[in-house]
Amino acid sequence: MIEGSCLCGAVRFRVKRMSGIVECHCAMCRKAAGGHAGFFFVAMRNEVSWEGEGELTHHESSPGLVRSFCARCGTAMTGANLKEPDETIILAANALDGDVPARVIAQEFRASKATWFEGHDGAEHFDGPYPGWEKLRP
Repeated sequence: MIEGSCLCGAVRFRVKRMSGIVECHCAMCRKAAGGHAGFFFVAMRNEVSWEGEGELTHHESSPGLVRSFCARCGTAMTGANLKEPDETIILAANALDGDVPARVIAQEFRASKATWFEGHDGAEHFDGPYPGWEKLRP
């Protein structure tokens, strides 16, 4: 079983199977995910079980497409699903818990890629928190 949850733990999902993960660079997905891209996968709607589903809030981000977020902490839990649901559901890979049997298989809307994300491979990296937070100033 593959599991996911929001930051505060109020909403959880379990899925039996998942597709590969798609990385989306469009502005809406970046904002919904709170990062350089949104990461999403597809599951069969009848193979998803929810805990705390009543804590989800919904936003129609485009005509006919609805995203879901935890109303308590704001974690994106679904991608842009059809307002009139079909048999699949797009779930947010950022909400996945633990290791999963899937990896990123595609990137979309690369022309919208955040410019600040380019060339960051040379940045310092740490296994724990960044030790320079208290010294950061504009």
